[in-house]
Amino acid sequence: MADIIRINREGHHEVKTGLGWRRVLSPLSGEAATDLPVIDISDITHPDRQRRRKIARSICAAASNCGFFYIRDHGVPDSAVASIFQETKRFFHDLTLEEKMEFDTEKHEHYYGYYPIKLNPDQPAGAKLNEGINYGYEPGADPDADATTPQNNGDNWWPSEDRLPGYRDTVNVYMSHMLRLSRALLRMFALGLDLDEHAFDYLATRPYSILKMAHYPGELFGTDEPSSIRPHTDFELLTILLQDEIPSLEVLSNTGRWIQATPVAKTFVVNIGDSMSMLTNGQFVSTMHRVRNTSKQARYSVPFFLGANQEAELRALDRFITAEQPAKFQPIASGEYIRRSLQGVYSKPNTEIIYDTIELQA
Repeated sequence: MADIIRINREGHHEVKTGLGWRRVLSPLSGEAATDLPVIDISDITHPDRQRRRKIARSICAAASNCGFFYIRDHGVPDSAVASIFQETKRFFHDLTLEEKMEFDTEKHEHYYGYYPIKLNPDQPAGAKLNEGINYGYEPGADPDADATTPQNNGDNWWPSEDRLPGYRDTVNVYMSHMLRLSRALLRMFALGLDLDEHAFDYLATRPYSILKMAHYPGELFGTDEPSSIRPHTDFELLTILLQDEIPSLEVLSNTGRWIQATPVAKTFVVNIGDSMSMLTNGQFVSTMHRVRNTSKQARYSVPFFLGANQEAELRALDRFITAEQPAKFQPIASGEYIRRSLQGVYSKPNTEIIYDTIELQA
């Protein structure tokens, strides 16, 4: 934990976030995050602005305090949730490793495709104790796209219809729900920050996004370690996570302690990514989290990462910059930031990993 908790020059403990550090609070503090709030968003599109604003305030409070929250009554049909879990299991268990490696993410410019379990910590991206398949944005799955919307984020690689019938259509239906929901959450961010409700709409018209389907085996051959993801933050604007009933996700609280994000039926877990943290100059916090599946049972999860359009500039908005809180991060294009960040996550031959920080303050 030494790399994610430190003592600053004034002698205070701090926890690492996606972009900078924040002071550790006492568990008795009124702002201490000891659990993750569950927010009912059934009024997220209600015609009464005040009812929408009430939800927006709750969401923004959670985004500023711990960077994680659950949402319920979100409008995504149970059938879509059941179907994406079914397709996730079909991909990992109905295809052989040789078939899955036909979609090797190391060969894709945008890191779409399949990555296998890798036990070797000396590889460029280190050990990877889970397997997953990544799918990028597709205009055909976007309920808000029109005929002029280009596909400039790279093509996805799909199993053949003969091999996994109905798979691609089901995944794209779920992606459509995630695009709609994530854009609605962006509007809640704007409303809760006292901006125009559509102030962030321009960021995600052709989002540089990834829908990941992940498998954490109950046991790994060749190691006693549990299937896992090491502590990290997400790079995009926000993440909407669908997790199964196996408790494995842990969030680093502002008290410096790990909080178990226990699965709650009919909810998603939402967290703030680095990109949204940059736009708010750190007011919304991109929080460290990890996965440790110690259950001895297979775990499946489906996170959707909403990234801003590749050409969108990630720059702290003027309203979040003051003499007391100057800009903390140098502006950078969304596509460049996400690609640079993903280079450190996925091993790709002959690709330089850029370690330069975008922080302006230590």
